[in-house]
Amino acid sequence: MKFFSGIFLAFALLLGVPASADNVPLKQPGHWAHEYTGRRADPAIVFGTLPNGLRYAIKHHETPSNGVAMRLRIGSGSMQERDDEQGLAHFLEHMAFRGSANIPDGDMTPMLERQGLTPGADSNAFTMQEQTVYTFTFPKADATAIDTGFTIFREIGERLTLTPAAVDAERGVILSEERLRDEADYRVFRASLDNALAGTRAVSRWPIGLIDTIRTATPEQLRRYYQANYRPDNATIIVVGNIDPARIEAEIKARFGDWNATGKKEDVALGTPKPPHTATELIASGVSDEMVLSWVRPLDRRADTEAVEQERLVQLIGLTILNNRLADRADRPGSPFVTARVAMAPSFLGSASVTQITILAAADRWRAALDATIEEQRQLLEQGASPEDLTRAITTMQIYLRGNALATATRDGTEIADALVDAVNEDQVVNSPAQTLAFAETVFEDIEPDDVIAALRLAFAGTGPVLFRAAQSLPATTEALEAALAHGYAGAVETRETDAEVEWPYLDFGRPGTIRSRTEDQELGVTIVEFENNARLIVKRTAYEENAISVTVRLGNGRSGADPALVHALWATEFMTLGGTSRLRVSDINRWMQRDGKDIGVVFMASDRAFELSGTTRPQDLTSQMQLLAAIARDPGFRPELGEKLAVIAPMYGAQIEASPGSVYFREVWRLATGGSDRYTPWPSQAAIDATRPADLPSLLRAELAGPADVTIVGDLPVEAAIAATRQTFAAGEPRRRQTLPVPRTSFPADRGRPFVVTHGGRADQAYYGEYWSLPDYFDDPPTSYVAVVAAAILQARLREVVRDRLGLTYSLSVDALSPREVPTEGFIGLAVEIPPENFGTLHDLLAEQLRDLSTRRIGDDELERSRRPLIEANIKMMESNGYWAARLPALLREPRLRTAILEEASATRSVTAEAVQAFFRQFMAGVRPVTIIARSR
Repeated sequence: MKFFSGIFLAFALLLGVPASADNVPLKQPGHWAHEYTGRRADPAIVFGTLPNGLRYAIKHHETPSNGVAMRLRIGSGSMQERDDEQGLAHFLEHMAFRGSANIPDGDMTPMLERQGLTPGADSNAFTMQEQTVYTFTFPKADATAIDTGFTIFREIGERLTLTPAAVDAERGVILSEERLRDEADYRVFRASLDNALAGTRAVSRWPIGLIDTIRTATPEQLRRYYQANYRPDNATIIVVGNIDPARIEAEIKARFGDWNATGKKEDVALGTPKPPHTATELIASGVSDEMVLSWVRPLDRRADTEAVEQERLVQLIGLTILNNRLADRADRPGSPFVTARVAMAPSFLGSASVTQITILAAADRWRAALDATIEEQRQLLEQGASPEDLTRAITTMQIYLRGNALATATRDGTEIADALVDAVNEDQVVNSPAQTLAFAETVFEDIEPDDVIAALRLAFAGTGPVLFRAAQSLPATTEALEAALAHGYAGAVETRETDAEVEWPYLDFGRPGTIRSRTEDQELGVTIVEFENNARLIVKRTAYEENAISVTVRLGNGRSGADPALVHALWATEFMTLGGTSRLRVSDINRWMQRDGKDIGVVFMASDRAFELSGTTRPQDLTSQMQLLAAIARDPGFRPELGEKLAVIAPMYGAQIEASPGSVYFREVWRLATGGSDRYTPWPSQAAIDATRPADLPSLLRAELAGPADVTIVGDLPVEAAIAATRQTFAAGEPRRRQTLPVPRTSFPADRGRPFVVTHGGRADQAYYGEYWSLPDYFDDPPTSYVAVVAAAILQARLREVVRDRLGLTYSLSVDALSPREVPTEGFIGLAVEIPPENFGTLHDLLAEQLRDLSTRRIGDDELERSRRPLIEANIKMMESNGYWAARLPALLREPRLRTAILEEASATRSVTAEAVQAFFRQFMAGVRPVTIIARSR
């Protein structure tokens, strides 16, 4: 899903209703919505349109402190393709990086790397049915960056060369991408829409296209699409960063004012959704057991007026109420579905207005799940919303909107740039978060339950519901699905019972903690506090994200300390919060949070050295956030409904992993890298999943969660406030015994003369190939770990140029160097490539050739800098976020040596020399037989 501007600039629910009156003004594509609606746009953004039709939006923004996000949107995608061009819009997106009049093929990526951009992360593009977008995020907002960005945009706009050699090389890359993307979730997504959106161009023009078209595409065909669609009146430039908007606007006028269209744009009929079937079904291995109920209507073409915006906001309240009710129903013991969610889109894939309810349920309980979902929908529409329903929904929305308004200055500039792209795509008025909040508050003041239901009924108007079912087994048949759907909407529904009031019982965790010691680390900017009950706290006050706090609580010994007899159940720990606490179900907790306006949450994970509870909140809710985390840790529920949900999730989870070539491959990489153990891999085996029982979780976690806590709090709050909240929760009560178990040292396997081969359940032509070499443990040789990361970047750039760009053998190629810092184990450096099996030998030879060259010939200064600088810039950028510190600091309490690693990472990377990299290749890789890992289809 994407998010809109205006009311939807921040709210990630897509809404839309059909036009309700003949006199409603319509959208005017190619024009800024605020100009023809008369609404006031965000005053901090400079909007404009050149005489040739090119639009632009510019915003001065200083998060990150010295960067600029630049976007070029072309308002055409796969739907503008002719019948014999299916796939060419996406093909052309690739060709935009393969040479133009002033940037030869092969020069663009090095040019960007010299300025610190990481390919993929900072320079990328994507194609959809209705648009193609090019994204460049420069770490420095200097004149060189602006010149480079605008130069690339102008070259992409009208100067691509589209040479036969480059086209031939890139077609192999695109065929690799088609293989890579074609996994179970993608097939379910397409199958669910083939019926619901039948009659529209969207489902006959998927961006990846047709394989035969990709294989035979010619430069002339690409040029026809290019000239027809890459036009100034079909383009928008967006610039957000630490820039002078007036200067940027002047430069856009000077550099793009003479861009003239060379081809004729073709109008295409988008079609109208006319589902031919009431129900359809897909039975395939690896898919989720899910159902989708769809209501479809013609595309909502109404302009984004205040009346339309208000209508959608009221609908959003109704959708939130229904989602709350569905979540409450899912949390009941014996619920027939695990989750059910409703969402809407006024312009789904640019072709229709769609409302969908997605239901996740066991394959053998689909009828009961469908009945329960329909019952919740009908009860709301027929019996109305309660005052509590309304309060919960509005409070949830207020928290979100107020948080956005308060954090405007520190919102990441890339998010703003991407939201502007979405606003253009949806022809929405771009409001600031403050404008959005002010408008919403006026609606919230006067809203009544009847207003919500009236608006919500429009959401379920149109054709439908039509039902789609996906399952791994147990086909239902179309006839049975149609009959069940008709049954669900026949007859009367029972009156919904009123939920009992919820009181929050976790206010007292014992006598508030006493401080044993307090130290200040000026270099890290942190305060470390030890308490008498053996809890520890590390606090870092930041200004990176206004009104935002990240909390992490580490307990026990995590994966490294798990009982060998229970290692198989580690995968299930991420779901443990579904059990709530012993006194409250998850739905009770959610109702308390929504009723009282708490902006808090909880996530559980098993890390290598501890079990972690984490959440993000705001300063006024820190105490409640800490109480919630402490309640989960000190009084975990392990309720029957947790076991019920795991029983449904397990077979789906396992099948999805086994059907995914990448998951199977990287599971084997991680298993071998940690001494052949399944203990540390994030992708469990099918055998581990099958062996897991609900009773395993309390056996695995209860004692671990009862130990002393290591708490990390990062964000916009005084240190004293963090200490006070910890004293009342994890530092409260009697001393808790700290038991730190020794972690056995593991090693990478020695070459055994033949590959480690694993098999997956995906397509027969999907395969992965990799070669790996062991490295020293990080603490045995820290300098080598930094050299390894630079060496990996150099090797990846070379292989990308040869294997991808020149030979077109793959879309996905990565070289990674990893030296774990919490588990004593050898590190590794290795190559992973999605590539057909017939090319394994070619890849091996090309890799060996590059390693010989890198170990014998000096690496040039330019090549070194192009690989080193993006690493340095990425580290600097990450350090300007709460997330970075929330991830790095928790381990510091147990492994003080990590302090040096945090402080020196950027400087250590900057100090890596060409001589050190060459010596690294000579010592660790060239001439050393690697461990080879292969993933093949069964």
